Amino acid sequence: MGIIAELKRRSVFKVGAVYAAIAWLLVEVSATTFPMLRLPEWAPTLVLVVLMIGFPIALILAWAFEVTPEGIQRDTADQQQTVEGRRAASSAVRHSGPAEKSIAVLPFVNMSDDASNEYFSDGLSEELLNLLAKIPELHVAARTSSFAFKDEKIDIPSVAGKLNVANVLEGSVRKAGDRVRITVQLIEAASGYHLWSETYNRTLNDIFAIQDEIAESVVAALKISLLGEVPTATETDPQTFGLYLQGVYLTTSGEFDNFTKAVEAFEQAIHRDPDYAPAWSGLAHAYWYQISYGVPDKEERIQRAFDASERALALDDSRAESYAVKALLSLSFDLQWARAEPAIRRGLEIAPGSAQVVIQAGNLAQAQGRLEDAERHLRQAIDLDPLNTTGHIWLALVLWARDRSDEAEELLRQVLELNPKRAVAHQILCRIYLSRGDTEAALGEIDQEPSEFWKSYGMNLALFAAGRQEEADAVLQGLIDAIDDNIAYFQIAESMAFRGRINEAFEWLESGYRKRDNGLTHIMTSVELRPLHADPRWPAFLEKTVLRPSTD
Repeated sequence: MGIIAELKRRSVFKVGAVYAAIAWLLVEVSATTFPMLRLPEWAPTLVLVVLMIGFPIALILAWAFEVTPEGIQRDTADQQQTVEGRRAASSAVRHSGPAEKSIAVLPFVNMSDDASNEYFSDGLSEELLNLLAKIPELHVAARTSSFAFKDEKIDIPSVAGKLNVANVLEGSVRKAGDRVRITVQLIEAASGYHLWSETYNRTLNDIFAIQDEIAESVVAALKISLLGEVPTATETDPQTFGLYLQGVYLTTSGEFDNFTKAVEAFEQAIHRDPDYAPAWSGLAHAYWYQISYGVPDKEERIQRAFDASERALALDDSRAESYAVKALLSLSFDLQWARAEPAIRRGLEIAPGSAQVVIQAGNLAQAQGRLEDAERHLRQAIDLDPLNTTGHIWLALVLWARDRSDEAEELLRQVLELNPKRAVAHQILCRIYLSRGDTEAALGEIDQEPSEFWKSYGMNLALFAAGRQEEADAVLQGLIDAIDDNIAYFQIAESMAFRGRINEAFEWLESGYRKRDNGLTHIMTSVELRPLHADPRWPAFLEKTVLRPSTD
């Protein structure tokens, strides 16, 4: 952002003008009244000197502070920089600045009297984001990063800088019955100027036409030269759309109990409109969350998820989100990872800027041991979704596997700056320190891991490396005793390999393969499994997973 725009944003010019006016008035008053009060001749000069000294001080205070209903506070941008820190990209994933044709869609504010309508304002924002992401000529910040600023006091230039975009779309939604009032504005971040704004007072029957009009207006305002037509929203009836948005809202909550509610919402939407492809795709994604968090009927739900994914694509093969979900399912539960490749390739053709598809391209590449490709895709995913720590963590694992542990450590430190409570980061740092032979530092890191599972996993490795074998074996046995059909097979195999118990490591890998443990997607980046590489059973195991060709 330019210095002039920043001075304007911080009201420095306004404060200077007000100060000058008041100072002029005080000088005039002192020159008139001081002689009448028989004050010394130098008194008016003193007033002038004091006011001149105070002028730069006033400008400095205007730069650093702002007046709010709660009193005088530090400037919003400075507060966010201090509290968040740190959301700006580190040198490990540095970018060169925003592209001119780039945009972030911030979550629309729910202005409805009913707070429960928040699902609608959030969902509409996400649908617009997905619609704009279909425009190849436009760089669109991903949902995870854009929604990181939900419920915060928004400072447009600061937000745009963190998301590496040149423009920001924000708005509000007021929903009452079948009436909806949507106010939208497109802002150029550097100048703060409104490039376009509009208010729509319509019925819910017009909700898809509104989305299309907004997309067209953004294209026109940014002067984007399209190679094809402006994409349009997939239509259904308002009730089905509302159920779909509820499902999306519940899925993205990250709470296990809400995943079941999300499945129910998507199923209701499908019951109303069996041909509404987004609901089928959303159902497949909700199933994935359920399975990943642990369900008793895992095999049945895996099949349902694949069926829903295929149905979504059969109904509409133009949605990148549906291809991303298919790739996610293939990588997580099929264990024939090459089957994910056609879905990823097609998804990238439709929406090359879709962070959902790009991160799955990185996931596939690292699963197959194409680590250079994995690094390239994951760096792109971070550029598209800079506040989504999943991309950072996967990239850290790839860099560590490429013997660049210093870069991996830097990325993980960035993850913890973005989210100090983020699970997994401390346990990977623990393992990195173990690979360097620094057991004390490893124990210090794993003690900070917030996830009980990952803490136990890392602790069993660190205690073993510290020579505290009895304690280490007790922790490992706890992991084995708690195992279920969803997690830990891969981590136990790593633990056995770390101890030099090669036969048992292979046995646990085979069990993980039979149980569809999606931890196996990290088999080619696992440093702990390196002792297995010289064993003739290693290439035979890879032949079943990594090297299996696609049958699609």
